[in-house]
Amino acid sequence: MPPTPSWRRLLDAVTGAAPAPELDERIREQARAEAPVLWLLGKVQSGKSSIVRAVTGDADIAIGNAFTPCTRASRLHEFPPEAPVVRFLDTRGLEETDYDPAGDLALLEGRAHAVVAVAQAMDPHQEAVLEVLRAVRRRHPHWPVVLVQTRLHDGYPDGRDHPDTAALAGDPDLADLRRALEVQARAFRALPGDGPVHVAAVDLTPPEEGFSDPGYGLEGLLDALDAGCADGRAGWIRDLAGEARAGRAARLRPHILGYALAAGAADVFPMVGTVAVPTVQGRMLHTIATFHAVPWDRSALRTFAASLGTGTLLGIGAGFAARQVGKLVPGYGQVVGATAAGVASASVTYALGRAASYYLETRRRGMEDPQGVRAAYRGALREAHDLFRRRGAGPGAARPGDRSA
Repeated sequence: MPPTPSWRRLLDAVTGAAPAPELDERIREQARAEAPVLWLLGKVQSGKSSIVRAVTGDADIAIGNAFTPCTRASRLHEFPPEAPVVRFLDTRGLEETDYDPAGDLALLEGRAHAVVAVAQAMDPHQEAVLEVLRAVRRRHPHWPVVLVQTRLHDGYPDGRDHPDTAALAGDPDLADLRRALEVQARAFRALPGDGPVHVAAVDLTPPEEGFSDPGYGLEGLLDALDAGCADGRAGWIRDLAGEARAGRAARLRPHILGYALAAGAADVFPMVGTVAVPTVQGRMLHTIATFHAVPWDRSALRTFAASLGTGTLLGIGAGFAARQVGKLVPGYGQVVGATAAGVASASVTYALGRAASYYLETRRRGMEDPQGVRAAYRGALREAHDLFRRRGAGPGAARPGDRSA
């Protein structure tokens, strides 16, 4: 492994003693700076937790226990927790608390966000939610709102299964449900301000309830979240939901993506990236090893580095050093150079993570595939460059949807 300072720090971060808690917190903060926030508003039992499960695939935990208090009446859930890609701000049941949105507004202002109002389809009494949203839109008239209408089956006659799209739109037996959905949507579309209101009707039920599709309406929900999220990275929300139903490597991807965002955020500032980026990459490799239940040691790291190839490692080191110097150029380097450095560090970190995941999985099976490791790195690097540039994920990217902040 080349004896460059960055690789020494990476080696120490992977194989050394457990880092201090403040180090992990700094990494989380770097990822948080780039992660869109979904602000969930709704009454008790409206279905907010089901939305979090559907988006993250985090079905093995009790969602209610995964949220941590952040303001007087709200809680925050970050996914993945060590380096978030998406954050859910959840208000407690609005009819149970004397809720003042000022604290949450202060938390969200200046960040990527979407306000997600969750309402049971057959519950016409949504004034508590609408009152909060009116206060939000008077202060930020351009903020988008996503209305998610849940528990559609409460409007089905005779305990029937979910209808197809045509039946939901035209079956006379479902006229009461359609009327309830339209009246509810009309009330939310009448909110002050000129921000869009996107509507999705869903029925996210546990399998034991017996419906043929436990994720009924999920695709429409993801479309609405993508459309409503004020940040160019909204497409990642759909990726998370899709990967939740995929295999081991895909389930690890959100964690890798979170660390890539953290590395990119850290590398915006001159010279900070020299220390921070290898540290973030080291923590990512440690997380990947824990996920695969294959520990890193110096021998494994040497084999992984050899699998990547000397040319790849030298290219990573030379490019990283050039970007640190480029950021010192007054004017151009501190704006364009910093943005380019952030995108490049995020991309390289993502590619390293995907290659490491491939390497550890083959090692776990008792095999070696250096060509596969190199192919995984190159393929992930191409994917990352397209992902971060196309979706505006570079640190400091403009957030056009937040015009009023």
